[in-house]
Amino acid sequence: MFVEPFSCVGSARNELIVAIFIKTGAFLSTVGSSLIVSDVAKKVRFGKETDPYQRIMVGLSTLDVLVSFFVLFLGTWMVPKETEWLWAAGNTSTCSAQGFFGVLGFYGELVS
Repeated sequence: MFVEPFSCVGSARNELIVAIFIKTGAFLSTVGSSLIVSDVAKKVRFGKETDPYQRIMVGLSTLDVLVSFFVLFLGTWMVPKETEWLWAAGNTSTCSAQGFFGVLGFYGELVS
């Protein structure tokens, strides 16, 4: 018995468009947050003082990199192949790793 894969966006074309938009936004978010972390790291490396705002931004940006990269950018690639989702190429271990980083990042951002 063949079961049609579930798609909440209607068609395969729409699913592709949504996946591309999510991955593009996640990539840009990862790059932006990485630049914030590297900027503050340079200040620390050269002995310049950082204020509490910059240290808070480093923490939030680090968690944002985890969520943006592991959950949103690698999202569909880490899903097990058996699900037949768009671009699913992972296994249960990659799915579990993605879930771990997702929960860590989301709870970390909530607590901060």
